[in-house]
Amino acid sequence: MNRLKTILVLLFILSSGCRLVRPVVPETGHYYLDRNANFSSVGKVVVFEFSNNSNNVNIPMTLTHAVTEALQKKHLFTVKSFSRDNPSWRKLDIDNKASYSMEELSLIRKQLGADAILFGSISRYRSFPHLTLGVHLKMVDLRSGELLWAIEQLWDSTDRYVERRMKKYYKEHMRSGYEPMSWEVLITSPKAFNKFVVFEIAQTFDMISRYGKEHLSSEKMENFREKSQILKKSSQKPVKRLKFS
Repeated sequence: MNRLKTILVLLFILSSGCRLVRPVVPETGHYYLDRNANFSSVGKVVVFEFSNNSNNVNIPMTLTHAVTEALQKKHLFTVKSFSRDNPSWRKLDIDNKASYSMEELSLIRKQLGADAILFGSISRYRSFPHLTLGVHLKMVDLRSGELLWAIEQLWDSTDRYVERRMKKYYKEHMRSGYEPMSWEVLITSPKAFNKFVVFEIAQTFDMISRYGKEHLSSEKMENFREKSQILKKSSQKPVKRLKFS
């Protein structure tokens, strides 16, 4: 019966024509992935240094480099970070902002030789009294201006769902060497917590990794969701629409 409910929910979402999809890992937060995009045509992605709406001056570049390295390990595209102190940034003569015009996208493509850019902001960062990190990121096709991917999420180390995922992350990816703290290193060490966040951000690209850089048909999207181990748990949650300006 539960499996039937899951399938019915999936069919409703797919038949509604809504292109804002539930994440492959729903508990990570909401993210958008354009199922109609041809990712095989995206050869190079430039990651702009994230803008900063927090009080920590170091977190934007730290997270920018970390996200870049995590995506490089996915082997989906050639990925390079682009910092504000790069001389080419001044040549572009544009700000790191929420959106760009087609003229600006064309200029970025010409100057950097890229097919897409990944940019956004650190919406919140706090290390005391508990670790909190929020991001609003998106990847845009420089050739068409289409939104390819986006995520907006807040990680709070005191949240019980985040805690559950941190325990799983520790068990599967850290395992040992942090005794006697064990998984609790993730709620005491900003460095470890940031790695966990970056892991979950990069994980939202796994649908592309699963099928290679081929066209993500609706049939494959549905097949991927059906095989998701935690989709059954999240299917009863309300589907929320995301707004990425």
